[in-house]
Amino acid sequence: MLNYWLVMRHEYRRMVARRAFLLTTLAIPLGFSLLIGLVIAVELARENKQPIGYVDNAHILDESLQATVSDAEKRIHITAFPDEASALDALRSGQVQAVFVFPPDYPGNRVVDLYYERQAPGNSAWGDFDDFVRVNLVRNMPANYQTRLLDGPHMIVEDTVSGRQFSEQGVVNIILPIVGSIFFFVATMTASGYMLRVVADEKENRTMEIMLTSITPRQLIGGKALGLLAAALTQLGIYLITVIIALKVATPYVPELQGVQVPWAYLGVMGLFFFPAYGLISAIMVAIGSAVTEFQQGQQIAGLLNFLFIIPMLVLPALLQSPNSPLVTFLSLFPTSAFLTISLRWGLGTVPVWQLVASWIILVGTTIVMIAAAARVFRAGMLHYGQPLNLRSVMAALRG
Repeated sequence: MLNYWLVMRHEYRRMVARRAFLLTTLAIPLGFSLLIGLVIAVELARENKQPIGYVDNAHILDESLQATVSDAEKRIHITAFPDEASALDALRSGQVQAVFVFPPDYPGNRVVDLYYERQAPGNSAWGDFDDFVRVNLVRNMPANYQTRLLDGPHMIVEDTVSGRQFSEQGVVNIILPIVGSIFFFVATMTASGYMLRVVADEKENRTMEIMLTSITPRQLIGGKALGLLAAALTQLGIYLITVIIALKVATPYVPELQGVQVPWAYLGVMGLFFFPAYGLISAIMVAIGSAVTEFQQGQQIAGLLNFLFIIPMLVLPALLQSPNSPLVTFLSLFPTSAFLTISLRWGLGTVPVWQLVASWIILVGTTIVMIAAAARVFRAGMLHYGQPLNLRSVMAALRG
């Protein structure tokens, strides 16, 4: 176990010290922070805390009822004017930011005139005035009716098989799988290229021969894979912390972010799939690096095999159109495409439990077999220094 730890620590330190890793790790959070800062700046620039005026020609609005709206002290003040002329004078003098003029037959006639000088009212102003009008319209109704009407419609669709719920507030359930898929693509491509280069270079300069006098091939491969995985998780952890802090800061200024819930079920399922998928591609790259004599040769083979991991992105239109088709089911069960397929399907609908269980078992089993196979190919490659392994040699190594 100590050998695993020593190799993992060495690979982790070497990985996180690379300039490309540092640039990628720091550039994305910095860019995301700048984006959030820009969004907040735009919202603050649009925000206007000046009062809103209105002219009630229908005589149905009570100015005092704005005190009954939730969080009334934080809302924009609403002022009534006796006629349109006085309201427009107040608008020109800068006493109010906008004026709403209601027709005499409101709400039968719902055409309300809006006057403002240079900039239309922002989201907060519209929301506050809308709540004020609704409070007035329902004031003569029973209390339970008032509560229901003021809360507004909220549609929830529940899948009777899986129990998952979908609503208009669940937009994060659609965005997060796409982000997770992109992260997996970047992480696996980075890991595959780095693992291939490390194995090929160390084999070429005969560093491997020295290392194998102290540890077994399986310990060397496992330690390197764990080191790369730890580096990827460090990168992911920094990204998550950045996103959490950014959302905490931006939520008070961006109404669209309020009420967003973290889909813990998705994160848990994807965590279970990410680790074996990462181990699988690492083992494949070790096997390729062991079978070739130069890094360029391995790159060509790795490019073809990497294609197996990104097939779901290539058939994305078919996946969007029919997420439960036989093709998509096959991709969900196939080891190399399982992670991306299930991740994308999660945001579009429900994935049957049996497919999740079967896919995970197949993926884990394939990863274990591939790690054992990579260790054998690695051992055979060390015995054929300077010579690439042909298909017959690889098959002989796998048979032991």
